[in-house]
Amino acid sequence: MPASEAELVKQAVMGNTRALTALLERVGPEVRRRIAPTIPSRWRPMVSLEDLMQETYIDAFLDVHTFHMRGDNSFSAWLMTIARRNLVDAVRMLEADKRGQGARQLDAGPNAEDLTALEERLALTRTTPSRHVARSENRRLLERALEQLPETYRTVISLYDLQGKSVKEVAAVLQRSPGAVFMLRSRAHRLLSANLGTASLYLSDTA
Repeated sequence: MPASEAELVKQAVMGNTRALTALLERVGPEVRRRIAPTIPSRWRPMVSLEDLMQETYIDAFLDVHTFHMRGDNSFSAWLMTIARRNLVDAVRMLEADKRGQGARQLDAGPNAEDLTALEERLALTRTTPSRHVARSENRRLLERALEQLPETYRTVISLYDLQGKSVKEVAAVLQRSPGAVFMLRSRAHRLLSANLGTASLYLSDTA
């Protein structure tokens, strides 16, 4: 007898990748069907449904430990929320890039000027003793947080945020679509903020 969704969720939250895979196979097609028509027609050449679902599944693997069952179909609703968030992130950054408002740094490599610019995009806490931390220490924290990111996410931030490459150039390096690059970048920013812990709030996705 197939395991119930509740049983699979319980196992997945505890780190059972087979259970999570089974859940995604069970609810993924419905999420795919519902999210497909919401991709704006003008951005469909840049945001493929395949990319959107792939990044959504990756997020599910990264975040399933935070999921809490709240009744029937709650896992499907959670996965749909992730898919919508990824789509919104991609479209917002594609529009910002088209307007020329994407983050750009002219100097190549993560030098002091690049790191300072990226650091300034962080909303550092102002209500705790951390407001007294010297800029040099902030930079060291940022460097360590960058080093902790998986290689793909480090590459996105390095190429797009620090080296100022265009989204098409980054997409060519990673062999992904521009929309997928921006979904990766958004996740990289969230992971970077998490690595920095209470020293930061959020990176601006469209700065």
